[in-house]
Amino acid sequence: MANRNQPEEKVVTPAFEYVTMTVHHKPYDKISPFRPELSAKGKNVVVTGGGSGIGKAIAIAFVQAGARSVSILGRREDRLKGTLAEMTSAATGVATICHHEQADLTRREQVDRAFASIAAKVGKLDILVSNAGGLQPVAPILGYDVDTFMYGFDINVRTAFNAIQAFIPLAIPEPMIIDISSAIAHIQPMQGLSHHGASHAAAVKMMTYFAAENPAIHFVSIQPGAVATELAQRVGAGGQDSPELPGHFCVWIASREGEFLRNKFVWANWDVDELMARADEIQKSRLFTMVLDGSPI
Repeated sequence: MANRNQPEEKVVTPAFEYVTMTVHHKPYDKISPFRPELSAKGKNVVVTGGGSGIGKAIAIAFVQAGARSVSILGRREDRLKGTLAEMTSAATGVATICHHEQADLTRREQVDRAFASIAAKVGKLDILVSNAGGLQPVAPILGYDVDTFMYGFDINVRTAFNAIQAFIPLAIPEPMIIDISSAIAHIQPMQGLSHHGASHAAAVKMMTYFAAENPAIHFVSIQPGAVATELAQRVGAGGQDSPELPGHFCVWIASREGEFLRNKFVWANWDVDELMARADEIQKSRLFTMVLDGSPI
């Protein structure tokens, strides 16, 4: 049976088909955090899982966009401190407050304490980027250890649940939550990744409930791309996309230009000019939402 200590199988990544004609694997001018139109001036941003990889790139991008503050959370103090140093040096002419809090996102009391500490330093929070997550051993679902399987829900669902619960009481009346998800939540099954697909799909569904029950909150779920994070490299997946792509894409999503994607699931690889050209269609339809194809409900 699969357990947390057995050797990893390698993942066979399918060939992706993209919604837009133009596909991006690296940052580009339209989503640059240095564009004045994408300024995050005055915003207090929190990024979970911000010590490395995609979370690190997102935190640095919001610093570059001139956010009032950017705070990162994670388990590994050394990674957080290293990223904090890079965030501080990334500030460009704006005195962004850069802060970190060590917390295990699966532990509600630690999450509450970390968010309270951040709010005490910077005031009301504007944007939460829920990025914390993880990957369990890759193996077929038949015979998989149930505790190992369910731990995937702890690291991909419980972490997001805890972050949102801690964030909302400390946030402005109409905050934004950006959910860093995965294509595996909605694409065809990838063998050996049942725990990952099921937990990410559950997290997206949980987000849709938060959105339905709290219409003042601006939710967006993002597939960040095939980034060679530590987790992806561990199983031989990812690599063609730069971590700065989802980092810059999040800054664009949080701007006025990205407002039409509220409550949608989008890919960082998609071209934003092409998306903006379809803004009215996207807003008024079920495009980019997880539904049963063919059913009107």
